[in-house]
Amino acid sequence: MKNNAKSDILLKEKKLKPVHCDAFGQESPETAPNVFEIKNSKTIVFSSITGGSGCSFIVNTISAYFAKNKNVNVLLLDMQAGKKDSRIAFNITGDFIRDQGDITCNFSEIDAAMLKKLVINLDSSLNIILPSLKFEKIKIHESGRIEKLLGVLLNYYDLVMVDLPFYYFFGMQESLSDRIDKFVFVSQADYISVINLENFISNFFCESASLKLELLVNKFNLKTVISPARIMNTLRFPVKTFIPYDRDIEYLYLTRGPFAVFDYCLRTVKALRDFADAMYEEIYM
Repeated sequence: MKNNAKSDILLKEKKLKPVHCDAFGQESPETAPNVFEIKNSKTIVFSSITGGSGCSFIVNTISAYFAKNKNVNVLLLDMQAGKKDSRIAFNITGDFIRDQGDITCNFSEIDAAMLKKLVINLDSSLNIILPSLKFEKIKIHESGRIEKLLGVLLNYYDLVMVDLPFYYFFGMQESLSDRIDKFVFVSQADYISVINLENFISNFFCESASLKLELLVNKFNLKTVISPARIMNTLRFPVKTFIPYDRDIEYLYLTRGPFAVFDYCLRTVKALRDFADAMYEEIYM
């Protein structure tokens, strides 16, 4: 952000620190490819089969954990157009907030100057690009544009975390398969969610993509219809992670944000931390 009157107001309203990272630094777009090679940048996509599964909660908290506890510069790309989840969770307010709808150029032409205007710097090394709240301004969802944007972002950030609506996934699965390091699909443990997830897996046809697929069952102790053992038998695909529900953590997340969640040693927090650590080792080690 530039040190002008508007950015000062934004920083004051959001109670953020000035730009904290050197994602852009003194580099120019011409030198960015060299940075990409050094950083070994990674992309993780989070999506869910049914609404209310807590996918945004998972991706927001895991992004905050990586930024706070790992030596990586994290970019959270929220693709949930029309939703304010990330704005509320990270307490992002103000009249001068930019989002994806403000991208007016060809997506492959985005450079550091535009990213400085578009990216919001949060605590630690976490940065975020917000979704447009106006559906008439979601040009990013047109064919090929998400891939182009990811290609640019990977020049500047170590880790790009994407909160992607499920209905966009299959249209871009093949084109993104080589660019994405991990697909994480979030589901609840009720009967409807598990059957929908089983149907999704049966249509997950790309062999290279299936190797990157990871299933996460959230809120497995909340009104559960199917036991973890039966879930495994139904899906016939390994579920590595079961995240329990905790009402106190949900309240903490909504009132104090994703970073505050990891100040506690509750069962849900431990499960999130273990999931994040295992994924970090898998994609970087």
